[in-house]
Amino acid sequence: MPLTETLATALGSLTANRLRAALTILGVMIGVGAVIAMVAVGQGASNSIQNTLQGLGTNLVTVSPGAPTTGIVRAAAGTGTTLTISDSTALEAAGAVPDAAAVEPELSGRVQIVVGGLNENTQVTGTTPAYQLVRNWQVTSGGFFTDQDVTSASPVAVLGSTTATNLFGANDPVGQYVTLRFSQAGGGGAQRPNLRSLRLRVVGVLESKGQAGGFFNRDDQILVPVTTASARLFGRDSLSSINLSAASSDQMANVQLEATQVLLGTHRIGDPTQADFTVQTQADLLAATSTSTTTLTILLAAIGGISLLVGGIGIMNIMLVSVTERTREIGLRKALGASRGDVLKQFLAEAVTLTVLGGITGTVLGALCAVGISSLTPVPAAVSPISVALAIAVSVVVGLVFGLYPARRAAMLPPIVALRAE
Repeated sequence: MPLTETLATALGSLTANRLRAALTILGVMIGVGAVIAMVAVGQGASNSIQNTLQGLGTNLVTVSPGAPTTGIVRAAAGTGTTLTISDSTALEAAGAVPDAAAVEPELSGRVQIVVGGLNENTQVTGTTPAYQLVRNWQVTSGGFFTDQDVTSASPVAVLGSTTATNLFGANDPVGQYVTLRFSQAGGGGAQRPNLRSLRLRVVGVLESKGQAGGFFNRDDQILVPVTTASARLFGRDSLSSINLSAASSDQMANVQLEATQVLLGTHRIGDPTQADFTVQTQADLLAATSTSTTTLTILLAAIGGISLLVGGIGIMNIMLVSVTERTREIGLRKALGASRGDVLKQFLAEAVTLTVLGGITGTVLGALCAVGISSLTPVPAAVSPISVALAIAVSVVVGLVFGLYPARRAAMLPPIVALRAE
């Protein structure tokens, strides 16, 4: 029997039982839709994280407190206290890291900002003028604080664009003042923290960088001299991180090695495996996050795959019922000369047609769900052509696998027995 005739016969049989066919397609549609939506969310998150890491700085090498971890992404920077301002000073010394273009420390914490009747909670980062080069982040209004401001722990600040808008609206904040309210531990560890405030003069506003992958706003921050953050805000000299910018992308590995050697010396550690800090390049961070997001995508796809498996079982169940109901039809076809192969192809064609229709509608449903998730939540989603093609291919395979047993059962029915069936 020609393929076109087989497909026409299969479509005719399915349209004779429209409701049953629609309910059968629904199971596959939900399964394929779940796979498409979950993979889109995982892929979108992966792309977003990679874009964020690539936008954090130019040829970035990051030193984080705490020992290196293996197999998983380490905790957020600042969870340890093994890096200090003196470590940053050692890395900045002439010839210490010859392949680095710049070195900048970061000491971060959250404080309340008060301007008039407005009160905002945001992140304050103590750093140096090298921040502009390392982070590739310039000011659009005013200027950056100077090395002299760092030396004298001056009460000056550079605002992120969102912070400036939240506090001053459309007005230029340069030359204005903001008050930071924060707590600082007293003389003893058991004592209550002292509530304090610090008035800062705004000297500049950073250019807008936008959302970091939809999860947090990089423009909602305040930069101050690292010495101001250490001595006048947080009362500590432990850094959240030290960032270095390699002179070129080819020298990032050299910077990583040179920085490691310097810090091993300042920490008086002879065995590199016992280091109480971690030095990572952008490539290291991308590889670690890629592994994590790939695992997440696989897990999400597996959840959707369970729904697809249930849909496949539904296909087999309906096809078995169809074989039972059409036993006399099968016998008549065989009596008129249809071979076992013709009957097998007909029922397989019906099963595959059901799953392909379910796969196509499920792909549309999954894409719509992904768009909805992306628009209603900060979680990005990206539907790739590869995932769409894979979903359609999988739906065909599901039809073949779960339709094979019913089709074979129909093909193996003896003609006489089939004709005698009630």
